[in-house]
Amino acid sequence: MISLTVLAIFIVISWLRVGRPSRRSVSGAVVLHAGMPLLARIRMHLVPCTVVLSVSVLLLTFSDLPWWGPFAAIGSNLGLVALPTRYTLTTSGIRIGWTPFRRWTEFAGVARAPGGARLQGVAGSRDKRVWLSGSRGDDEFLQMLRRMIRTAYQGRNILVDFPPKSGESPGEAAASTDITSTAM
Repeated sequence: MISLTVLAIFIVISWLRVGRPSRRSVSGAVVLHAGMPLLARIRMHLVPCTVVLSVSVLLLTFSDLPWWGPFAAIGSNLGLVALPTRYTLTTSGIRIGWTPFRRWTEFAGVARAPGGARLQGVAGSRDKRVWLSGSRGDDEFLQMLRRMIRTAYQGRNILVDFPPKSGESPGEAAASTDITSTAM
C-alpha cells in the first residue's frame, strides 16, 4: 500500500504544474487567451511524466505495486498532456493554465530558453516558464510579452491586436498599436 501512496503523490505533484489553488484572481483587461499547442504541452510535461512512469516501473520491480500501477501512470500522463491549457494575458499580468496569476512588474524581461521562453523574475521573484511549440507565431508572442513587461514599468496599459490583422505584417501591427496611458 505504501507503493500506491508514493505513486499517487508523484502523480499529484505532476498535475500541480498546471493547476494550483490560489487566492490571486486575474486582474486587468484580458488582452489575449492563447491555447497552448500540443507540442508545447508535451515539452512542458516531458520531465514530470518521465519521472512518474519511472517511479511506477521501479515500484513495480522492487516493491508491492500492483501490475496495473504503470498503466495508471501512463493514463495520468496521457490525461495531463491532453488537458487543454491556455495562456491568459491581461493588462496587469499573465496566468498559465490554472496556476497563480503573476503581475508584469514581477518580471524583469523575457529570454529564450529550451522549449520556449523564460520570464525573468526581478529580485525576490521566481522565474516563470512560457512553453512554446516552435511555430512561426512564437516570435510575435515573445515580442508581445516583452512589450507588456516594458509598458507595465512605464505605468501604462497596452491593448494590442494579437495576432496581427490579416494582410498586415507584425512590424506594421506593432507600429499601429494603440497605447493608452492610465494611472496605476
